[in-house]
Amino acid sequence: MSVTILIHSEEHVRNAAEWGTVFAESLDAPIQPIAVGNDCEVLRRHAESILDAKFKRQNQGSTKVLALEQDLDQILDCCSEIGSRVLVILHADQHESWQKQLFEKSTFPVVWLCPAAAPPVDESHLVGGFEANVKETNRLSMRLLGMRPSTWASHSLPPIDLELAQRIDLVRRAFDRQGSHPETLVLVPIESIDRSDVVYRTGQLLLDHDFGTSVLLVRDGQSIVPNLVTRFRRWTDSITPPLTRSQRLALQEDLESGSNPSWEFLGLISASSTLAAFGLLQNSAAVIIGAMLIAPLMTPIMGAGQAITLGNRPLFKTAFCAIGLGFVGALCSSILFGAFVLLFDRPDLSPEKATEMWARCNPSPIDFCVGLVGGMAAAYARTRSHLSSALAGAAIAAALVPPISTAGLQLVFGIWAPISEGRPVIGPLLVVFINVLTIMIGSSFVLWLRGMRVRSQKDRRRQDRWESRAIVVLILVILLVLVAVLNAKLPS
Repeated sequence: MSVTILIHSEEHVRNAAEWGTVFAESLDAPIQPIAVGNDCEVLRRHAESILDAKFKRQNQGSTKVLALEQDLDQILDCCSEIGSRVLVILHADQHESWQKQLFEKSTFPVVWLCPAAAPPVDESHLVGGFEANVKETNRLSMRLLGMRPSTWASHSLPPIDLELAQRIDLVRRAFDRQGSHPETLVLVPIESIDRSDVVYRTGQLLLDHDFGTSVLLVRDGQSIVPNLVTRFRRWTDSITPPLTRSQRLALQEDLESGSNPSWEFLGLISASSTLAAFGLLQNSAAVIIGAMLIAPLMTPIMGAGQAITLGNRPLFKTAFCAIGLGFVGALCSSILFGAFVLLFDRPDLSPEKATEMWARCNPSPIDFCVGLVGGMAAAYARTRSHLSSALAGAAIAAALVPPISTAGLQLVFGIWAPISEGRPVIGPLLVVFINVLTIMIGSSFVLWLRGMRVRSQKDRRRQDRWESRAIVVLILVILLVLVAVLNAKLPS
C-alpha cells in the first residue's frame, strides 16, 4: 500500500518532495510518484532524479517514477495494481477539469491539494473546514498529517434558506480570514460530490482562489459497502486476472447466442429429458448423468446471470424465454415418454424400486448450495478456456433436467399423494426452481468478478437501478423458498 502522487509539472515535483514525506510518514507507507501527460518522459526523468534522494528513507531504497497518459481509467487501474492507500492530486489550473473528474470518480481515498507554501509545522497552522464536522475532520487530519486542527474556518454551515451563491460566498469569506500565515493549511473533508453541495462547491473555489493558504480537499473514496466490494474485487483480480476486452466480447456474444430460443435448443432439451426419464424408470444413475451432459439449459441461465451483471434487460427477457421454453419442452417430452411407456407396461415407481426418482422429490437446503456452487463453477469454467471441460461437471452438479422429467412422469402416472419420501410433482419442480435461481445468482457473481460489468459511467447510472432491483428480487425469492423448505422439514 503506497501514497500515490500525480505530477504534471516541475513545480509539482517540488511540491511532491515537500508534501509526500508528510503523508508517507503519517500513513507509514512508501511513496509512488506518477508523471502524468503525453510525452512526459523528460518530466519523469527529472522527477526521478529529484525524488529518488528525497524519498529514500520512506521507500527504503530507490524511487521509480512511473509515466502514464492523462487517462482516468488508466490512472485508477494503475492505482489498483500498485495498491494505493491514498491518491494525491496536486492542483493545476490547466488540468483542473480532468482532476475534478478523477477526484469524483476515484474509488480510493483521494486528496486534492493546492499547496501555497510548505506543509504546516504544527497544529496552530492547521485549520479545519467546518466545526460541525469535527469528528470526520479530526480523523482524516490525524490519518494524513498526524495532527488535529487547532481552529475552524467556519463553526457551522450557512443557513439553508439562503441562495446557493450567497451560502458559498458566506463560507468563502470565513475561510479567507484563516489565511493569515503562509504555512496555514485549510483541510476540508468532502462527503458529497453533488454540484449543489455547498462544502464541495466552496472547496473548489478555494482551490482557485489564491489567498496565501494551502487548501486540502479530502474524499474518503466510496462508502463502506461499495468500498468493501471494490477491495474484494481487487483481491480477486490479483488472484485471477480479469478478462480482456476481446475475451469479454467473445463470452458475451457466446452467451447471448446460446440464450436465444431455437428449434435446436428445443430438440436437445427434449432429447435430454427423454433420456433422463428413461434413466429414472430404469433407476439408472449412469443414464441420468448422460442426460445431464446433453442438456443445454445451463447456457440461458448463465445468460440471465450475465444480463444481471450488465443491466441488460432485453437479454434477460430473451434468456428467461429460453429457460421457459426449455422447461416446457422437457416437461412435455417426459410426459409423452411416460404415456408411451404406459401403452406397454406400468413400471413399479414405489420408493423402494425408483430411488433415483424419489430422491428428487424432497428439496432441502443442500439444493440451494448445489445450485449456487454449480453456477459459480460453470461461470468460472466458461471464462477460462482451458477449464471448459469443467462445464459438464457443473451441469451434472446442478441436475436441472432429471427433476423436470420426474415431475412429468409422476403427472402421467398419476402419482400425486405426498409420502414420507417426498412430495410428487411439487417437490421436483421446486428443486428445478431452486437450481435455476441459485445458478443465476452464482454465475452472475462470478461473471461480475471476472470483469463482465458495465464500464461507462453513463450506462452504469442508467442500469444500476434495474440491476439492483433484479438482484434484490432474486435473493428475496430464494430466501422465501428456503423458509418454505425449512418449514416443511420441521417436525409437526
